[in-house]
Amino acid sequence: MSEFKFACPVCGQHMMCDVSHGGSVMECPTCFQKIAAPQAPGPDSKFILTGTKVSEKKINVRGVVAPPAAVQEKTFPLAVVIVLVLVIGVGAGVFFFGGKLFHPGLAKGWQTQDIGSVLAAGSVSQAKGVFTVTGDGADIWDQADSFRYVFQPLTGDGTLTARVLNIKNTHVWAKAGVMIRESLNPDSAYALAFVSPSSGIAFQQRDHTAAPASGIWNIYGQTAPYWVRLVRQGDTFSAFASADGTEWAQMGTTKISMGGQVYAGLVVCSHNAAALCQAQFDRVTVEGKAKVAPPAPERKPASAAPPVSDTKWTLLLDTNAISNSPAAGRIHGRDFVVERAAYQNGMLILRAGTRGAMEFGLTINFSGAQPESVSGQSINVTTNADKAARVTLRWKEGSQMMTASIDAGYAMQLEFGALTNNRLPGKIHLCTPDAEKSYLVGSFTADARKPKPKASPQS
Repeated sequence: MSEFKFACPVCGQHMMCDVSHGGSVMECPTCFQKIAAPQAPGPDSKFILTGTKVSEKKINVRGVVAPPAAVQEKTFPLAVVIVLVLVIGVGAGVFFFGGKLFHPGLAKGWQTQDIGSVLAAGSVSQAKGVFTVTGDGADIWDQADSFRYVFQPLTGDGTLTARVLNIKNTHVWAKAGVMIRESLNPDSAYALAFVSPSSGIAFQQRDHTAAPASGIWNIYGQTAPYWVRLVRQGDTFSAFASADGTEWAQMGTTKISMGGQVYAGLVVCSHNAAALCQAQFDRVTVEGKAKVAPPAPERKPASAAPPVSDTKWTLLLDTNAISNSPAAGRIHGRDFVVERAAYQNGMLILRAGTRGAMEFGLTINFSGAQPESVSGQSINVTTNADKAARVTLRWKEGSQMMTASIDAGYAMQLEFGALTNNRLPGKIHLCTPDAEKSYLVGSFTADARKPKPKASPQS
């Protein structure tokens, strides 16, 4: 025979040579040892010859020996699974460990996902205490929601607080705020306190699964940056708002039956399926106990309100002349002076205080009429009118915010001046039919702002 096989004495690898190679030095292709080939075997040999090691090369022989076939069959599928999980996880920016959703850009304990049906996936990042959240979603409203949620489980009573630093105006009712939610299903019960780009600050709820959502209170004229807080005590949920994180005003309280463990966190909803809304939050805390906001300090009027007088509560439209003195009056038995006026979203807002939530004052709803529509107009309402613009009185009793709405039975003389540089002057004399004889008399100048146009759908 001219060719024959021999075995490496170190690792057993079979090597091929011919009779001319007998005694020559070859390198094993597996363990790389220098091996002297044996002389050719005799024609009757039934065994494979073994070469002779020529030099020493330190190597872990076990590291190059192929594992048994049974081990290969068990480890190969596991390796494939690990590779696939890593590829998918890295691509999506999230990982699954122990069945929990983990986001590498968030502090321990926080999770994130889109709730409901969205056209574009949301995202979140966290740096130096600031959460930057983007979210799509048609709305958080009606009987099912769609938005981006950044959350953590909360068991029992607790308090969720955040400052909304800013929010992109993808819609006048885009939302950025704090939510306590019974489940991660789109139709879950929830309580929500949020800031919008141009529709103010609001408190809303869904009081049981698949029920229509409802609004509890809306503070117009406020936008980010603003603080919002939710407090859960059993089935009682309370919402608070603050301009500075120190003086808090209660937006309302509602009853929602939820299980022991709920989800508390941050929401962003674009209210515009064609666009992603971005908002930023800081000072975010979730505390496992109820922390009710301290009552705001008693606000003193900027100047003395007129004394209680039945003559000011009596309005004779034919002979009445409204004075030029700053508007002042009485709401539910308490005197106040108008310190800030605004005309926004078709509503005239006359209130005590210049910052924070409105604790005393009133709004008159003109059904969305723009400032140009009321500029230079005079509006007279008599007590026998069947229906007129809705007037809502707002006042505070202890720590509770109270409201009363009237759309008939009141008398009003309202004279708007000419709209100039987004300023709308006016005079008002209003008398309402409540037992406390609430009224308002005098002049004001309102900041007039049009709602921002809706973003056009992207093609």
